[in-house]
Amino acid sequence: MVHFMKIVIAGGGMLGIQIAHQLIDEKHDVVIIEKDAEAARVASNELDCMVINNDGSRPEVLREAGVAGAAWYLALTGSDEVNIVSCGLVALESPKIRTVARVENPFYSELSLVQRRAFGLDVLINPALAAADTVARIVEEGFAEDVVPLHDGRLQLRYLEASAIQGFVDRTLQEIRNAKPEDFLIAAVVRDGALDVPTGDYRVVAGDWLYVLGTPDGLDRLLGPVAGVKKVARRVLVIGATKMSERLIQRLLEGERARGRGVIGMLKGMLKGKRLITFMDASRDEGKRFARAFQGIDVFFGDSSEEGLLEKAGIDKADLVVCATESQTYNILTAQLAKTLGAGKSVAITLNDRYLALGATLEVDALVSVKSVVAASVLELVRKAHIRTIHGFFEDDVEIVELVIGPNSPAAGKQLLELTLPKGTLVAFAIKGEQMVVPKGSTVLDHGDTVAFIVRKNAIPGLERAFGGTIGD
Repeated sequence: MVHFMKIVIAGGGMLGIQIAHQLIDEKHDVVIIEKDAEAARVASNELDCMVINNDGSRPEVLREAGVAGAAWYLALTGSDEVNIVSCGLVALESPKIRTVARVENPFYSELSLVQRRAFGLDVLINPALAAADTVARIVEEGFAEDVVPLHDGRLQLRYLEASAIQGFVDRTLQEIRNAKPEDFLIAAVVRDGALDVPTGDYRVVAGDWLYVLGTPDGLDRLLGPVAGVKKVARRVLVIGATKMSERLIQRLLEGERARGRGVIGMLKGMLKGKRLITFMDASRDEGKRFARAFQGIDVFFGDSSEEGLLEKAGIDKADLVVCATESQTYNILTAQLAKTLGAGKSVAITLNDRYLALGATLEVDALVSVKSVVAASVLELVRKAHIRTIHGFFEDDVEIVELVIGPNSPAAGKQLLELTLPKGTLVAFAIKGEQMVVPKGSTVLDHGDTVAFIVRKNAIPGLERAFGGTIGD
């Protein structure tokens, strides 16, 4: 088997296993170092790679793992100190290797570039901060029913039943495209609970649910306006005293202050209204700490499951409720309850992907998996073509990914039809300068263009072959 790169991962827990699974599927040579014997056994059973049951902060173990010949070292253990120390040891052993350290303490995330280099750290990823930034983007972009905004709202992905669209049922995708003047793409089809990436001869039948991609104006002409005006979340209720909720409130308040700067900012603030943030936690001490840290927020003490407490906090007036306690089951149940009690939208933070498959069946508007957010960040760093996931589907292992054409990319200067794309890959859109286009086979890809694809995860190595180059292209 031909491998793209050798990658050493310290930490064989859920996060390490998820990233290793994907990297192995993408034909990389992966080595796992895991100190805990049981976790190492689980990793060995689940992964087709070498697993070393030992301490990743020991130089001889790192040498056994082969860091001298590796392109990347990913320190993903549950200990900040072990991750940082091992990255330093790896950098001494192999100066050319790129290092990534998972850290939980916000202090480490604030290290300067000079300090990071002194420790041999190329990239620091804080799971709580990454998840908070993801939710903050959801808050800033606003919500609309069954609509996912992409690229700052310049594109939309809408989810709707085929029978609700005139002229779609009992036609192939090619026939539908030929009959409509708008630029759009049927990105995926859900039939009998299974998601498929369709080709032009795919025939739509009654009962199909479609993911349709296009510009907002184009989709309005094709499908009609979105039911209900997209609403930016002005009243936000955050439940749970965690690092993630702390970062989220900080981000929202910083955004509010930035929005209020200058004459234009003041006018925007007057038009949109001030954001009102309410915080709730069962611990009175934590509630007081948040009240001291964030001036101007409302604080409620108590468990959100207490009868009448959510109503007292104005749940029926909340545009968005973010459930961010340490318990993922509690978060999901509370987010579901919030919708029942009249909240506009709700988001539940989960620690892993166990509940993501339930997303399509729950009333919860978004499940944000901390593990998936971190995994996506790490994979974006490691992939040679800088392939980035911009949307994942609840139903399957299908993603919308994008990449930027680098100066040394084998795709630069070529037409799309000249490229060998992996089977089941659908070109979604291209961004050329400021212009957003639905590309054709004759579209020429230039250095700096962004291209997006609907693709199954196991086809990503094919995209790397078609578009990748050396690391840093």
